[in-house]
Amino acid sequence: MIEEHDFTGLKCPLPVLKAKRVLKSAEKGKKVAFISDDPASPIDFSHFAELEGYNISIKTTDPGKYYFTLFKKL
Repeated sequence: MIEEHDFTGLKCPLPVLKAKRVLKSAEKGKKVAFISDDPASPIDFSHFAELEGYNISIKTTDPGKYYFTLFKKL
């Protein structure tokens, strides 16, 4: 089961900062999902994943909502 965190309503940089805190305690290889409605989130999460060594998947199934799945590279 993938752990999920909903950060809708939060504006930049809070979604990424809160995600960083969550991921800090996650085991390597564990997938964690995040939801955000901040328009800057796709860029912020992509940069964060690249800098911190996370694999990332970004989906937008609802208008204005972004779904991110991240996991630490092994």
